Amino acid sequence: MPIAYSPAFTWNVIAGLLLVLLGAVLALTAIIWWTRAEESTHGGAPPPAVRALTAIGFGLFAIGIFWQLIGYLRVDRAGW
Repeated sequence: MPIAYSPAFTWNVIAGLLLVLLGAVLALTAIIWWTRAEESTHGGAPPPAVRALTAIGFGLFAIGIFWQLIGYLRVDRAGW
């Protein structure tokens, strides 16, 4: 069976890829937001909302990477 028709591939790898993309978009949004808002803080620490958005973005990115790895291991395309 080709890899594209495998339910394990579809549910795990594609879902992991979507999480990676969502995490990257959230992290980039936080960076752009902080870059524009930095003038008002005059070099101070970023607001808690920016830090939270960055942490959520990085967390989703990392979870997506591991989710893809689990999907590839279930399809037997990668092994230890």
